[in-house]
Amino acid sequence: MSVESDEPSPARTPGSYDVQPEAPHLSTIDVWHEVVDDAAIWARFNQRFAFKANYYERSRPAIRLDPGCLVIDLAPICSGSPARCAADEDRLEQAAFQAFADLAGDGEIFAIDWQHPTYRYSPRVQVDANTGYATSVFPDGDYYAHMPADLAWGTFGHPWQQTLTLWGGELIATLGADLLTWLPKHDQSRV
Repeated sequence: MSVESDEPSPARTPGSYDVQPEAPHLSTIDVWHEVVDDAAIWARFNQRFAFKANYYERSRPAIRLDPGCLVIDLAPICSGSPARCAADEDRLEQAAFQAFADLAGDGEIFAIDWQHPTYRYSPRVQVDANTGYATSVFPDGDYYAHMPADLAWGTFGHPWQQTLTLWGGELIATLGADLLTWLPKHDQSRV
């Protein structure tokens, strides 16, 4: 609603400007929402990928790989100094969350973490807020997967094989192409 006034607008002096209110600071808890009943998303994931956790298996994937899956070898990330490892993990996380945001738009996706809570979140809000995250993409000690409810695209991180599996043509064309500029393709890859 506008209010008309006969009063002249205040004069602006050189260097003056309207101060815009600062965007509210979002925390991880504002962006990531725990899914208390995650049975449905796990059932869809298990039906499609036949997930089998196995700490001792070092050569066979923990999921059934669809034709067209790209498997990235993450071993080079952990082969350098701790500072380099941390920088490369951050680089991978930023690239992944940006690719998720581009594909999901304003929608939400799921992050499942074997033996830990499942979350739903908006990758766009995650990128814009630049907060921490409840479930990483880089598999730093557990199996992690990020995907929309329909599983059209996503990632699956295997901590002991040090791999990241990508599925879905659009995700492979964006995130996969980016990662392949600095990380090698793993032998399990189907593309």
